[in-house]
Amino acid sequence: MGFFSWNCRGCGESIKAPYDVPKEIAWQSYAVAIKESKENPYAPNGGFQVGLYDGYGNICGPIDDGDEVWHEHCWVDAGRNVEFTKASDPADDQGFFYDNEKNETV
Repeated sequence: MGFFSWNCRGCGESIKAPYDVPKEIAWQSYAVAIKESKENPYAPNGGFQVGLYDGYGNICGPIDDGDEVWHEHCWVDAGRNVEFTKASDPADDQGFFYDNEKNETV
């Protein structure tokens, strides 16, 4: 299994894998995944994870395709909502294959 990622629900840029990421966009490797409620009594709103994205689908645990994913910076700017609203789209650049100069998909 290779790299994969999601687009941030705030800014639309991919959540970056932390390997060889340029300093100026390294903040895009820190992410938040908000889980949709699955009737878990310990996380009634579904729960959320905050941390460094590993490039392989984990932020302190696995992220599911139906999760809402944000850059931590964008999430903080948006008010730190922990209620699931909408699943994030998969990132075309897989969070790794982007133009470092322009931060665009190659």
